Amino acid sequence: MPGLPVSALRVHVALITVSLVFGGNYVFTKRILATVPPTTWVLFRIVAATAVLVPLALALRRRREWPARRTWIGLLVASFFGVAANQVLFTEGMARTTPEHSAVVNACIPTWTLLVAVLAGQERLGLARVAAIGTALLGVFCLLGVDRMIFGGSDEVAGGHGATLLGDLLTMANGLVFAIHLVLIRKIGREVDPWTATAVMFAFGALLIGGWSGPGVTAADVSAVLTPPTVWFAAYVVLLATVLTYMLNTWALRHTHSSQVALYINVQPLVAAALNTALGAPAPGIRFFGALALVAAGLWLQTRGRP
Repeated sequence: MPGLPVSALRVHVALITVSLVFGGNYVFTKRILATVPPTTWVLFRIVAATAVLVPLALALRRRREWPARRTWIGLLVASFFGVAANQVLFTEGMARTTPEHSAVVNACIPTWTLLVAVLAGQERLGLARVAAIGTALLGVFCLLGVDRMIFGGSDEVAGGHGATLLGDLLTMANGLVFAIHLVLIRKIGREVDPWTATAVMFAFGALLIGGWSGPGVTAADVSAVLTPPTVWFAAYVVLLATVLTYMLNTWALRHTHSSQVALYINVQPLVAAALNTALGAPAPGIRFFGALALVAAGLWLQTRGRP
């Protein structure tokens, strides 16, 4: 990137690294779920990530005082949406859909966040934003094969979406609850250091997911996670796609605008599709690329001209 200041170059490198790493997250999570039940994997992922992120967050936090009691309640609610419900829905959805579909649906998270922020009174809805939301929704509907449901047509034309529809809808719900989390954090974020918020939310999230997953986890499931090659996929997802991406995103948001961060999310479906195909999966059809183009156009409309 000739001509960019060093600081800008570092931001772009951080953001592209996040997208490349998280694009692999969809593919490796799918392979983990081929041998490990979703309930076991989501608990393992969050507990392992919490064990790494909480000490880091506590070491990096700037404010030494702890949040007020009212803020703790807000962080608990934000943790429910952003860690517990988000990860459960993502994992259950990933078990029932493809990495490519999950990545495209999750590319709409900035659009869902805008919609939730409008409903919460944090943002205003102008004509350009209506067009942005509509375009992104059209892309998701294209991926889900809504046209086939309405007008009829074969699964081959629609890309076989009957088998992935439930997973795609669960993934969409994952994006919506994460959007609620982001809006909540925007409201309470001024009251607490971001690293302190990270430590508290991941600790709460581990407890919440433990209550949901714990009773069904068996020793055989844990053994499956720790058996190669699954353990290497698990290490990638926990250390790179969870800990590293969160740290880089948090750093990047301090040095650039959230709209720039959002645009990089469009790289993730391409990485997921390329990696999944390289590992032997069928190449995605034209509907995948059409849906991605519509979602990317919606995101561009959403961020165009914003400060």
